[in-house]
Amino acid sequence: MVIDGTFLTFHLAGGEQGMRHMLEQFGPALKLPWTKLEAPELTDELIDKVVEGCEFQAAGRPVSELDRRRDAFLVELLDLTQKYWPEAEGLEGRI
Repeated sequence: MVIDGTFLTFHLAGGEQGMRHMLEQFGPALKLPWTKLEAPELTDELIDKVVEGCEFQAAGRPVSELDRRRDAFLVELLDLTQKYWPEAEGLEGRI
């Protein structure tokens, strides 16, 4: 199972339209944290490159399938946490 990186997480945040929709909707707000860094201009060319990378990583799988895979991974991770982290026993229902 693939653990989602930052870009694939953003790709899922865009819903069925993926990264392109996420950048169109949230791109301007994402620029604010970048003001402390040298951030690239969010040009159409840069957006196209980011979208291509996300689509390559998604390997043709729809966002709904990627969502299900991510959620299944998180459920398994919680199960493993409860199994191997005894202190987590008191956290049931809180994590």
